[in-house]
Amino acid sequence: MSAYPAAACPTNTIRFLSLVTRESSLSTSASTADPRRTRPSTSARSSVRIRVFAVLFVLILINFLDRTALTVALPYIGKEITITPQLKGWILGAFFWTYLIFQIPGGWLLDRFGPRKIIGIVGTAWGLVELATGFVTGAFGLLLFRLGLGAFEAPVYPAGAKINSAWLPAKERARGATILDAASPLGAAFGGLLVTFLIGIFGSWRWAFFATGALTVLAALACFAYLRDKPEQHPGVSESELDHIRSDQQEVTAESGPLPKIGDYLRSLSFWGMMFGRLGWAFTWWGIISWTPSYLVDSLHFDLAQVGWGTFFVYGMGFVGEVLSGFLTDYLRRRTGRLNLVTKIMLVGSGAAGAVSIFLIPLTSNGYLALVWLGIAVFFILFGGIYWAVPAWLAPRRQVGTVGGVMNVASAAGGALAPVVMGYAIAAASGSYSGAFLFLAGAAVIYLIGSLLINFEKPLAGSAGTVRVGTEEL
Repeated sequence: MSAYPAAACPTNTIRFLSLVTRESSLSTSASTADPRRTRPSTSARSSVRIRVFAVLFVLILINFLDRTALTVALPYIGKEITITPQLKGWILGAFFWTYLIFQIPGGWLLDRFGPRKIIGIVGTAWGLVELATGFVTGAFGLLLFRLGLGAFEAPVYPAGAKINSAWLPAKERARGATILDAASPLGAAFGGLLVTFLIGIFGSWRWAFFATGALTVLAALACFAYLRDKPEQHPGVSESELDHIRSDQQEVTAESGPLPKIGDYLRSLSFWGMMFGRLGWAFTWWGIISWTPSYLVDSLHFDLAQVGWGTFFVYGMGFVGEVLSGFLTDYLRRRTGRLNLVTKIMLVGSGAAGAVSIFLIPLTSNGYLALVWLGIAVFFILFGGIYWAVPAWLAPRRQVGTVGGVMNVASAAGGALAPVVMGYAIAAASGSYSGAFLFLAGAAVIYLIGSLLINFEKPLAGSAGTVRVGTEEL
């Protein structure tokens, strides 16, 4: 019997993409006409916005599948290409260097040309980069293609934010953002299964990149065919759905007081709490996601099937944790009306539980128990997805995008540095992961302290604006 998980076949995903592409082909010619003339006249509300987010969800899931393909395949690539632990760290972190650099240019391109065109172009490009990775013959090629992947994937999350803003009424945007963000750990979970499945089937790690790259190109083309930048441009949107999307949109008006300047943010304790908290969170999450497959092979001596199901369990726990944290935070806030207390309990508790769980991993001799501690750590650490609400809650409306971009720079910096630091720690300990896990536990404490410093009941800086939760103002 083959030692790989007999699951993770992309057939259903391809079927879904073909369905939305076929639906789009029936309406593409009409989309260029006056949207009001071609809009369905039925009084029943259409649900195009739900299908739009389903398409985006699949694309982001594949996005993370592509990101994690290398981390899962790397132990097997190492049997063919000599890679030291230090070099592994640089290769794993290379993605985030270009991902960080292209955040601002990617945002400008989205504003200039719209998310539909950019998603179609960069999605196709990163799919081709992923596919080409299967042809590399040395460590330098892996590093180069990893840099390319980071550059082309940079606009994806900002594109999701723009689609969220255009396609959902304000009362649905929080759940839209949470659902899209939760696709990332789910993509990592299925990525572990799919990559090990392909390695087992074909006997080579190269086919994992060929298949995931081709799947990405198909998904990008489906997104380009079905998505529209605005609901008014999609002929499938009925008048009632369009009215629903616009139901609670409010014209942005000037907020009381001058907008905060750079100096106001630099003097704000909450701002620095947000930045260091996000950096600590990024160190922890990206360190785990980069090195978990290698840890399962090198330290726990898992075989191919165990690596696939082990990564699925760990990252799947993250998906459950992130979705649960969003609903639980919203529920407790509604029940208590105490945003500051509820959010700090969620984030500080997340950091504390994550730090303790990570600290216990190297102290555990049983491989499966170590895997359980790792899954528990990821479950709690991904409560940190709540951070994406901080700019919308605490920054003036006209600065939400900028503050969110600055926060994401801290996240990308953590992703760039964590794999490198862990690689040197593993090499210094002659292959032991104990020092690397201590680093991650320390990073979780930084995440905890940063979260504790944020005042969720006052503006992030200056005096302009109010604290907003959805369409509410506190």
